[in-house]
Amino acid sequence: MEGAVDINRLLGVLEHRAHWGRGFAFGEAWTMESNERYYRRRAVEERMAAQRAITEQARAWHAKLAAEFAERASLSTAGLAPANLTSIAASA
Repeated sequence: MEGAVDINRLLGVLEHRAHWGRGFAFGEAWTMESNERYYRRRAVEERMAAQRAITEQARAWHAKLAAEFAERASLSTAGLAPANLTSIAASA
């Protein structure tokens, strides 16, 4: 596909992918993705989905999700506890 973008490469999360199809050896390190990085990655994914959306309804939905994930990323950067982030989801 022409013009495809690998967002994992853009965000530098390649090292966070699980090693599917391979067993983990004892002592093999694996780093979990932080909440902030997850929310930033999801915001980018939803912005890209909004750009690809065919209908206006889908475009609006993905744009709304992108804004929510971006807000959560900025709140997690500010050091708010996960409990505060879940209250945002409940109000949506």
